[in-house]
Amino acid sequence: MADRPNYPAPHELEKGMTVEIEQSEDADPIVGEVGAVIEEADPEGTVVKLKSGARGRVRSVTHQ
Repeated sequence: MADRPNYPAPHELEKGMTVEIEQSEDADPIVGEVGAVIEEADPEGTVVKLKSGARGRVRSVTHQ
């Protein structure tokens, strides 16, 4: 079995943090500021809504 990526946990995310999200596997990642945490418990990554309105799974924190 392949190792799962180590995505940021919900408790590591705060409003205003700059993160990279993935909306779908075939789309380019989007970087933006967290507006709200939407889904908290998911092994595929925490779903957030960026201040721009985009929603997706957090792949990394780019700036705290």
